[in-house]
Amino acid sequence: MTIECEDVGFIPYAVNPDDQFQLTFDISDWLGSDTISSVDYTAVDGDGVDVSATVLDAARHTNTTTVIKPYVLGGDDGEVYTIKCLVTTAAGDKKAFYIKYVCDEKAD
Repeated sequence: MTIECEDVGFIPYAVNPDDQFQLTFDISDWLGSDTISSVDYTAVDGDGVDVSATVLDAARHTNTTTVIKPYVLGGDDGEVYTIKCLVTTAAGDKKAFYIKYVCDEKAD
């Protein structure tokens, strides 16, 4: 499953604990003529505990020069997760983009 996002920011998603999917964010409007140099992906649960190893598949994260693509692994039922995508540009600028989702066993 791939979820394409037109609006980058703090966006709620309801996903099943067994879901695995890639999110796609085109940030070219923010970049202007600059390009993505690197992206660091981290995730925390509702208590602020780092759960990156549990809900992110680091080997499957990708990005292009204008698109962020974190790969997400469901999580625990009833938990709320926030993924931080910290972008560093070729010019050295940094900006964080956030994705928030709820893990719900009943999500389709």
